[in-house]
Amino acid sequence: MPFQQLGYKRLHYTDSKPEGDAVRETFILTHGLGSSQNYYGAIVEGLIHHHFRCITFDTTGAGRSPYTQIEQSIESLSNDIIGLMDALEVPKAVVVGHSMGGIVAANLAAERNDRVVAAIMIGPVYPSDSVAKIFEKRIQVVEKEGMDPMANTIPAAATGKKASPIARAFIRELLLAQDPAGYISNCRIIANAKPPSYDKIAVPVLILAGEEDKSAPLEGCKKMFEQIGTSEKKMEVLKGVGHWHCIEAFEEVGKQILSFYHEIQ
Repeated sequence: MPFQQLGYKRLHYTDSKPEGDAVRETFILTHGLGSSQNYYGAIVEGLIHHHFRCITFDTTGAGRSPYTQIEQSIESLSNDIIGLMDALEVPKAVVVGHSMGGIVAANLAAERNDRVVAAIMIGPVYPSDSVAKIFEKRIQVVEKEGMDPMANTIPAAATGKKASPIARAFIRELLLAQDPAGYISNCRIIANAKPPSYDKIAVPVLILAGEEDKSAPLEGCKKMFEQIGTSEKKMEVLKGVGHWHCIEAFEEVGKQILSFYHEIQ
């Protein structure tokens, strides 16, 4: 799994391709806060089986992509995706984003539809003042106590009744592996985020919402869905699922993604 240098940033990424078959389409998948590219592991395995190329990467300050000491934004994370696509010679891709990454996917769909085939937003956060306050408090906790409080609470509090003990253990490991400074920086991205221009989105969009998601509640997903400009839009609610959809219910998420892709072809 190599690194890609994008200016002052060094991004750890994985370029997964089906063996011996022509690539039907490229997916580029960006994770959420407190996570890494490994969040999509099971999803990527399924997509490769159906002859799709999948590019996953760790956002700056998360996973194996080092924190740069320079504050980021939804716009800078969007530029990272375009930069990675350029470096890997991908003209257009289906952009998949979870949570914070869902804001990024929406921003790219609105601003760079020349590079986006479609946008899939999984538990996307709808930026607001109330959301900002939540993450400002989280920053204060991590500044004082590190990642332990997050790892001790989020795996249970942010998952639904379908989540297995193994799923919660994996989420705990993702959180404990975070650089606290990088995590705080990514909290600031969400706290400072403004709603993308949803009305400008003209590419097909799929929103996957968790019925029991407290981090990106269903109400916010519905509001976002109503504001999205394209007529080619679909929202599915995953029953018994919280905020970590691709870990809690990877088979269902994979089926929804494949079904959506076939519908827009």
